[in-house]
Amino acid sequence: MKKPELAWLKDLGEKLRPLAHRYRAVLIVLLAGMLLLASGGWFGGGKEQAAAQTGQPETAGFDLAAFEQDLNEKLAAIEGVGRVELMLSLDQTEEAVYAVNTRQTRNGDAGQSYESDLTVVSDGSYGEKPVTVKSLLPTFRGAVVLCDGADNAQVRLAVTQAVGTVCGIGSDKVTVLKMAAGT
Repeated sequence: MKKPELAWLKDLGEKLRPLAHRYRAVLIVLLAGMLLLASGGWFGGGKEQAAAQTGQPETAGFDLAAFEQDLNEKLAAIEGVGRVELMLSLDQTEEAVYAVNTRQTRNGDAGQSYESDLTVVSDGSYGEKPVTVKSLLPTFRGAVVLCDGADNAQVRLAVTQAVGTVCGIGSDKVTVLKMAAGT
């Protein structure tokens, strides 16, 4: 069986090789873009798609229980701490600051009047939602930490400094106590 003549393909490859070498950066970027488009959201697009499918917008609020759990794990990793239980108290909860449209009118001798209303944006089929300028995280009032290693002064100091640093509170607002043996 005779192989088909592919000389024209070989000639084309030799002509394109210098162009491919010259524009290799552009070709790499184009190839990466095509791969991302073809992936269909495999790389982190799941949250937006899940929120769109359920009809609920995604919220990135503060979760105190998850924060406490994460801090518990970090504190347990400190040498000598042992078992840890943490309780945080909040001074104020999370707060959102919304954009406001303000209009000023002058009524001759009567003075000035101000009128303001909340700025909203339409988000397609879900209706309208206010425009958030910034979101203020909650502030902590204090913390109580129960741990096995609280009888050691170095462990108490390390735990107090860690909790104070993460929560943004002073060491006088953090109490570290020895955990009872039966709990």
